[in-house]
Amino acid sequence: MKFIKFIISLAFSFHFFQLFAQDNGGEKVSIGNFVKRMYNFQPFDGVKLLQTEDGLDYMVSVVALVKDPNRVSNIENRIASVKAKAYANQYVNGSNISSELIIISTSAGKYDSSVKTITSKELLKETSTGFVDGMELLTNFESNDAKQMVYVYYKEIKKYK
Repeated sequence: MKFIKFIISLAFSFHFFQLFAQDNGGEKVSIGNFVKRMYNFQPFDGVKLLQTEDGLDYMVSVVALVKDPNRVSNIENRIASVKAKAYANQYVNGSNISSELIIISTSAGKYDSSVKTITSKELLKETSTGFVDGMELLTNFESNDAKQMVYVYYKEIKKYK
């Protein structure tokens, strides 16, 4: 009799634990498919914020890299990871942009300065400081034109009460 009670309690515990098991795999797949459809409709690089039906918020960082047959896949993955974190860092912590305009004027001729050439260059520099941790690769896929690999990284945004 004790053995039967033990088996019944064991079966009940397995059923109980199965009901409350955490499954983020299905949610990850649906978010990945949504971002892929969104990218194929309108390609973009950078950060987007998403909210699921359950009310969970995610920050998604999308990086498109031109395919290079000479680049090893682990190097390409590392480049995509660093760029995704840089996009997320710029979104979360902001960035500083400085601009410098250089105008160069030259004259043609020795004594006649009627012919002048003016060229200009504009230098833009963007800097950002900070740290964004916990970015996880959600999915990667080939772009519609098959010239780029698209990497999607994501992080759940915690709501503090």
